Amino acid sequence: MGNYQGFIKGIATGMVMGSAITLMVEPSRKDKQKLQKKAEGVFRSIGSMIDTAIGMRK
Repeated sequence: MGNYQGFIKGIATGMVMGSAITLMVEPSRKDKQKLQKKAEGVFRSIGSMIDTAIGMRK
């Protein structure tokens, strides 16, 4: 059981550290909006490529 306690402590420590780093590095609201717009453009491009590929198969 001792081995599992170290594993659980390691998982908990990793989760806490990951949360802390995320809070420190989190982009501002304006940067988030820019990232969302870029992501939307990427997904639209991927969608149009899939539509084109499906159209070519018909």
